[in-house]
Amino acid sequence: MPDRLDLVTRRDLLRGTLGTPAALAGGGLIAACVPPGGPTGVASPGATLPPPETTTVRFVSPPVCDPPAALAKQFLLEEGFTDIQYVRIPATTTEWLTSGVAEFNSGGYGSLIAANVDIGLPIVALAGIHPGCFELFAAPGISTIKDLRGKTIAVNAKNVSDLFYCYFSILLAYIGLDPRTDVNFIEIKPDVNALRDAFVDGRSQAFIAPAASGPALRRNPKNPGKVILDTTMDKPWSQYYCCQLVANRDWARRYPIATKRVTRAVLRAADLVTKDRPSAAHQFVAGGFFSTTPAATDEDIVNEVIRDLSYDWRELDPEETLRFFALRLADAKLITMTSQQVIAQGSDFAYMRQLRTELKQ
Repeated sequence: MPDRLDLVTRRDLLRGTLGTPAALAGGGLIAACVPPGGPTGVASPGATLPPPETTTVRFVSPPVCDPPAALAKQFLLEEGFTDIQYVRIPATTTEWLTSGVAEFNSGGYGSLIAANVDIGLPIVALAGIHPGCFELFAAPGISTIKDLRGKTIAVNAKNVSDLFYCYFSILLAYIGLDPRTDVNFIEIKPDVNALRDAFVDGRSQAFIAPAASGPALRRNPKNPGKVILDTTMDKPWSQYYCCQLVANRDWARRYPIATKRVTRAVLRAADLVTKDRPSAAHQFVAGGFFSTTPAATDEDIVNEVIRDLSYDWRELDPEETLRFFALRLADAKLITMTSQQVIAQGSDFAYMRQLRTELKQ
């Protein structure tokens, strides 16, 4: 198994098979109540559904790679929501779920979803948004993942609540290293910026840079490293969703119509991003979702992040994403559930499948 996987373009990716019999089997906790020949992306978006059971919805403030969650606000208003909140809390942990401060997170990473389904958290994946957006930076002398053996790597927490620990673990296990013994993980709190600083000052010899962290690190003259893995382009990581729309499963069961409407709003916004990325970047920054110093670089960074990401949510199979990451986590000895158990308990893609044909691009 190669450490540095072949670069491919988005056009080279295998198309997902959301319409296969296996993908269409079963029901789902929000599958009912949608008549055939339903909504389009243009007219009467709410005509085929009853009003939402609640008009309040809370999102984790989206990372830079997820403008659809921010641009969804205009569609959420059309869907009947009147109180739309964005909560500033790390998207790379499960704090939003365990603290109960938000119902939805668009930074739902496949590894984090599978790991936390396994420990019993009420999390459910509803739709894929885009693959890719992680870059693995490594210190001088490290050119492959295998070279991380014996090195020190900073994470926010040495458990499955942390995206960075999960992702490093599956990368290591994928090429035959044991993340429990072959590297030295250290905990540095509280956030992704602290991890980036630890890489720059030498305390950590590798850093997984999500979203804006990659462009920010490239602009830092003190950046000591180089990219050895790009999940936007490198197989197999480029063939699976990175960010997904996830919800508090208890809330989704209590408010199934509202959950459907949120899903539709976010996927309509994803189509909007695909059509005009510069406008999406401008609206994201104008909405106060991202700011740097100097502020003049804000839109440049957002544009750099989203330039090569595919927001064609019809492209890949979200179920295969969960299966892939569940298998990799099992290889890393981080979960005990089978991949099918993770899919059954931690996903409901029924409405996404319907919208795949009902929402016209």
